[in-house]
Amino acid sequence: MARKWGHLFVSPSYPKHPVLDSILDHNGKLKTGRTLGQTYANEELFPDGHVNFSLSWFYEIPEVNPIVGEHVHDADELIFYMPSFNDKDDDVNAVWGEATLYIEGEPYKVTDNCCIYIPGGVPHGPFEWNRIDRPHLFLTVMLSAEYTREIDGKKYRHVNGAYVPVEE
Repeated sequence: MARKWGHLFVSPSYPKHPVLDSILDHNGKLKTGRTLGQTYANEELFPDGHVNFSLSWFYEIPEVNPIVGEHVHDADELIFYMPSFNDKDDDVNAVWGEATLYIEGEPYKVTDNCCIYIPGGVPHGPFEWNRIDRPHLFLTVMLSAEYTREIDGKKYRHVNGAYVPVEE
């Protein structure tokens, strides 16, 4: 018997599964050093929702580094770097390694728990990993159910775990 709120769960143990990214990036290169991207909210999973929520665990520096170059979204985005929890009282100030994130070409170092707000229309990236001391979660929350990004003047849409060029 179907339960009233079961359609609101995205999990391998429920009928609605997370959307897993392709093992290749938008340039056809193999993704390494991290788990596959896992989308838990988008317009396909929750048609009435207004958010796109994806994550990956990074455990070593990827072979393709940076993982993506400069790009821009129509919608606002939140980007999180969150270290794995290893011991009592280490979650807030834990250092996981070091990455460099660029916003409008300006570099910013990230080493610990961090959330970055990127307004829609602001160019950001590349995301470059410099050092990984312990696994950490890389999480993006797009404040729109549809995930699109523009790279070098070409627009891509995230569909079923792959980046598909948008024909305009």
